[in-house]
Amino acid sequence: MRADEEGFLYPHIDASKCINCGMCQKVCPSINPAEVRRPLGVYAAMAKDDALRLASSSGGVFSLLAGYILAKGGVVFGAAFDHNDWHVYHRSVETEDELAELRGSKYVQSDVGDCYRQVKDFLDAGRTVLFTGTPCQIAALNKFLAMYKGLPLENLLLVDVVCHAVPSPLAWKKYLEKRASSDYTDRAGGLRDIRRISSRRKDCGWKRYSLSLGFANDKEYLSVFSDDPFMRGFLAELYNRPSCHNCPCKNLRSGSDITIADFWGVGAHLPDMDDDKGTSLVLVNTEKGGQSFSSISTGLNCKVADFDNAVKGNPAIVRPTNPHRNRSGFFRRVLKSDFDSLVNRMLQPPLKTRIRAFVGINLRRLGLHK
Repeated sequence: MRADEEGFLYPHIDASKCINCGMCQKVCPSINPAEVRRPLGVYAAMAKDDALRLASSSGGVFSLLAGYILAKGGVVFGAAFDHNDWHVYHRSVETEDELAELRGSKYVQSDVGDCYRQVKDFLDAGRTVLFTGTPCQIAALNKFLAMYKGLPLENLLLVDVVCHAVPSPLAWKKYLEKRASSDYTDRAGGLRDIRRISSRRKDCGWKRYSLSLGFANDKEYLSVFSDDPFMRGFLAELYNRPSCHNCPCKNLRSGSDITIADFWGVGAHLPDMDDDKGTSLVLVNTEKGGQSFSSISTGLNCKVADFDNAVKGNPAIVRPTNPHRNRSGFFRRVLKSDFDSLVNRMLQPPLKTRIRAFVGINLRRLGLHK
């Protein structure tokens, strides 16, 4: 895998070693997308343990599922930060103490490395495995494991997270470099000065979550997502992976057993399930997923929900988004520009839109327009 000029990883094929077996095409989920599915069950859920829920991005369902697998002597795979340069990679954990590394959202593309082969080896050894990731990562793992006959796939639980898109690791690096060179650090230690990162702090509540960076001098950068430059660019589709805008894994086509997400808008349908501390949307897609979800029910407050209502609040379940009109302009300038200033400039409305807004405001002030 090699990074392109935008920081995204792509496979590099050594043509001199290719034997034209065609396996790379057979296991590619983009070339061979699965069928659209509807969930078997839809739920709003939140962990009864408030401390666990506050440490989680939404309702804490992943942590309970992971704890259930670990208690059986199993292995859990998920996304973690590398604490040296803060890139995101997939890894396995086998203890509750390690589980904190996988908890919480990481808004950047994860490097899977050789985790798929590790999953196969654990299954071969008779271990129970929980693998969590984006829908495309789950779809790819499914295709990879299908090459091997006789694997005990009944011991594998696949959980995907509803994915808006994955932003550029290059943009993430430039953002971190900006933060590490700011007033929050005492010296030019670069990314080494960062001690912790939380993408979904709930200081202002679940709906107004914050991005937090802690530094070696005990200072903290804390910004509500709507004000943070990186989150603004990510949510505006300014530097997300091109393939995310034509994702073949929407509509539950990943093959996962369970899909989890934030249940945005839950208060309109199930008001007693919204205390602004985080509520998970849980889509049970298979009988195996249903059995696993039932196994953690004692740790949850849970109510049956409607799929169409869930999609209204989180449309990324079924459809991708369009790239920002200034996406290419951002990448032309990102290496030579101040990150915050560049994002602000790229997200400015077009001149015509600004002129219309200015004229409209002044006409209303003069009473000439309603």
